[in-house]
Amino acid sequence: MDDLVLRAEPRSILGKKVKQLRRRGLIPGVVYGPVVPAPLSVSVDERVFSKFFAAHGHATLLTLTMDSGDQPVFIHDVQVDPVRHNPLHIDFFAPNLRQALNAMVPVALHNPAQDAEGVLTTMRTEIEVRGLPTDIPPQVDGDLSSLVHVGDALRVSDLLLPPGVVSVTDEEEVIAVLSAEEAPEPVETEEEAEEAEAAAEGEAGIVDESQTSESASPAEE
Repeated sequence: MDDLVLRAEPRSILGKKVKQLRRRGLIPGVVYGPVVPAPLSVSVDERVFSKFFAAHGHATLLTLTMDSGDQPVFIHDVQVDPVRHNPLHIDFFAPNLRQALNAMVPVALHNPAQDAEGVLTTMRTEIEVRGLPTDIPPQVDGDLSSLVHVGDALRVSDLLLPPGVVSVTDEEEVIAVLSAEEAPEPVETEEEAEEAEAAAEGEAGIVDESQTSESASPAEE
């Protein structure tokens, strides 16, 4: 965590006026948690944060450096613009480092078997774990090398958790499974295509005759 440092500046601009910050390349945020007496309004550099978040995600404990001092935090939530996909607001959670907590952690899958049958289907991309904040891993690794035959599955119980961290997600939950390949669409022969076309034309002819008869009736009356 010593190398994972993000600089935050105090923020006095609130409400709708935060658009001014975004135009200056800053993202508004708030720091809150059991060790923070009152929520702190801050801002961070958008380019620096975007690069940091892409590399470390939300399950990594980092040091937020502020004028009031350094504070260990998690990136709890990032609001993103639905069109431009740029971050609009950040929630930083400051945990009690001596108290266990629950956290969602991404699952990273490795070593797929080269001779595996079927298609690998991912069922979960993250799991919930519990542990001290300093023990929560940035990701949980899963080894796919044992998945060879259709039906073989990697479960939560197969994932590698660090000491002091337990899974809150049911250990029988499937992370990834080898599924049978989809059956190819049947290839229609030329003869079958001609028969189908002739049948379709015959049906169309019957409909046309019926429509002609009905449309002629009023004139006959």
